[in-house]
Amino acid sequence: MAITAVTEDFYSLTGNRLSNSSFLRLFNILEDENYNKFMNVFRSYVLNNDMTRNTVFFYTYDVEADDWWDNISNKYYGTPYLWWAICLMNNIANPFEDLEEGMQLKIIKGDYIYYLIKEIKNISEL
Repeated sequence: MAITAVTEDFYSLTGNRLSNSSFLRLFNILEDENYNKFMNVFRSYVLNNDMTRNTVFFYTYDVEADDWWDNISNKYYGTPYLWWAICLMNNIANPFEDLEEGMQLKIIKGDYIYYLIKEIKNISEL
């Protein structure tokens, strides 16, 4: 089965614009031999070690009872849509599992979100 990368962007293909913080930006658009287009949602990313180890880039947060990724994102970024950045920063493979109270998370500082998105875009183009 031959799979190729699509050169058109999401807007060109769907007529819908993605926000800069959209989770969908993480995934390449691919096409199979029957011209079916799809996103590689199983692709994984690993952040640069400097970002996950250097405390200049992140805050730490102790998970509270009933916390969820989107409400933590809202607390730190003013939007629930950057939940995926918190998962990525903490190497979370399955964001659908419950968070445990007291669990410590690294929250990338808002000033560095742009760099995170730029790094992911560069990785996606490889």
